[in-house]
Amino acid sequence: MASITTELLDEREIQKYSSGVATVGKDWILDEIPIDEEVWIGTGDDGIAINEINSERCLIEYELWDGPPPALDTWDRTWSGSVRLTSGRIQSVDQWSGGVSYGAEFDLGGTNDIWQVRIHRKALGHEEFTPDIVGLTLLKLQFWLDHRTSIRGAS
Repeated sequence: MASITTELLDEREIQKYSSGVATVGKDWILDEIPIDEEVWIGTGDDGIAINEINSERCLIEYELWDGPPPALDTWDRTWSGSVRLTSGRIQSVDQWSGGVSYGAEFDLGGTNDIWQVRIHRKALGHEEFTPDIVGLTLLKLQFWLDHRTSIRGAS
């Protein structure tokens, strides 16, 4: 059974303008990744564009797994896919007119790999949580290598 090897909760709240997650130093790539409104996620080399423009506040948690993690059926939405990252260091990027801000760096520990990723989304409502966190959207990004498709794992 797969297990988490590293995790990070980025304690910085993202305020409405999340563009996504990108390789450190390549945040511009997020502008080039198309997002289908129904899908809410898009990927390209070095970035994952995330459409959370309707969420007032977001928190991101990163998890690195040693294999495919179990499903989280109680979350609002889930997306699965893959992304090629030339650097193993990623961070969230918020862009708005006149500025850019960055979240904490998460080190996946590899370079030039194709990562499997699963993104879960959950919006916290009044019936479940205290007033200070109602309206917060949680994003959980789970990464793992599939050695059959990994550049590092290829022979």
